[in-house]
Amino acid sequence: MDQTNITYGQEALRKATHFVALLIPTIYLFFPRNTAIILLGTAFLIVAAFEVFRLRSLPPWDWVKPVVGGMIRPKEKNGNFTGAFYILFTAVACIICFPAYIAATAITFEIVGDVASAMIGRRYGTHFIRKTKTYEGAAAFLVVALLTIIIMPNVPYTVGIIGAVVATIVESISIYRDDNLTVPLTSGLVMFLLIRFLPNLP
Repeated sequence: MDQTNITYGQEALRKATHFVALLIPTIYLFFPRNTAIILLGTAFLIVAAFEVFRLRSLPPWDWVKPVVGGMIRPKEKNGNFTGAFYILFTAVACIICFPAYIAATAITFEIVGDVASAMIGRRYGTHFIRKTKTYEGAAAFLVVALLTIIIMPNVPYTVGIIGAVVATIVESISIYRDDNLTVPLTSGLVMFLLIRFLPNLP
């Protein structure tokens, strides 16, 4: 996470919006696969359109800039897409590639884990893995990821624990790619392969 030039309050507000993204795994679990793809695909196209407006400074962005402009990170102002773009793109990719319960678990790892790692890491992080990534933030990510598997249906605990550990590691070492992209896809793939080839894991 690139936190440069964003205050702790702005970061907290930005992360609060992540909880809205919990609608994504909810859609995974309670709607048929094709319906979920249509709903999330539509949401992705809307966000992608606004990303174009933002990057080109077109009027639709000017309407919402006073509300959300303060949450945009420097790297996003300099031509990169926001986390919302990546997480919705990843949402569609996950539900296409993985069973619903794996997709929902992987995306929830990122949604709640990212909030925990950012808030704990910025406030209490003193031991750095690299740049803005801290061991304290990684520990917070892992704790909430492990709690996630308790409430997720159909994911064996062993598979979920391994997936949570993988998600934590990937989030901690993500460099170029947005972790909203790398964390769900990597942890989802690992859990999918474990269930596929080791179906008897508890």
